[in-house]
Amino acid sequence: MRRIARTILAWRIESGQDQVEVAKAVGWSNAKQSRIETAKLAVTPVDVMTLALHFGRPADERDALFRDAQTAQSSRWVEQISADAFAADVRDYVALEAEASGVRIFKIDVVPGLFQTEGYARAISKLGSAPDDDQYEERVQARIRRQARLQDEAPLGVRCVLTEAVLRLQVGGREAWLEQLRRIAELMELPNVDIRFLKSANGAYRAMGYPFSVLGFEDNEPDIGYIELLGTGVYLEKTAEVQPYVEAFEELWTSAEEPDGSRELLREIIGAAG
Repeated sequence: MRRIARTILAWRIESGQDQVEVAKAVGWSNAKQSRIETAKLAVTPVDVMTLALHFGRPADERDALFRDAQTAQSSRWVEQISADAFAADVRDYVALEAEASGVRIFKIDVVPGLFQTEGYARAISKLGSAPDDDQYEERVQARIRRQARLQDEAPLGVRCVLTEAVLRLQVGGREAWLEQLRRIAELMELPNVDIRFLKSANGAYRAMGYPFSVLGFEDNEPDIGYIELLGTGVYLEKTAEVQPYVEAFEELWTSAEEPDGSRELLREIIGAAG
């Protein structure tokens, strides 16, 4: 949605028109035009076509953005998640993840939501939840639904580094834990997913204590960094802020076991559990 919004903004600036002129010409409010351009309002494929025709954009450019809007619309399920189920920052991250072409993930103590089994997700979501938490089930299903991006028509490319501690922490009991490990093993065979592990025996590593993600987008859109906090998170959008995390990830990637070594470590842990 961010990229679509920036494209529409660029169209308007190039046309020399202000928001009031455009809104009046296409038949909607100035507020709607403003929210479209700032990615605060989801733009429909019909809206894209209306604006493209108004600005006289070439057919190939118009059709490409129309398809992008269709794709964004199909992944807009996150907007249906209640505000009480997730903090706004977390909801925004899931929405950005739905638009991204790739993501680099570093986790030190928990399996990423993109990889979680339902049993593991339930155990994580239950932590800190009140017995009468009405949003518990919604959080679980949202975690599971995110995973469709891994195997859709334009699958999300994932590079992930996990510490060995993530694999050994028995979240949700022994059976749920083993199911989660087997799920990771399955995901490692997907062509768009590369998961590697940092062995505990190798000692200290870059970014200790600081899990983070870096989202990447098509068409040379800038990366966005995300630092997860308790129930919320911090976004990094300036290149100078994101670059240290990109560099840290590449160091972690180099320090982690190669694919064969990572698979072997996972097999050892599963095998030792009997």
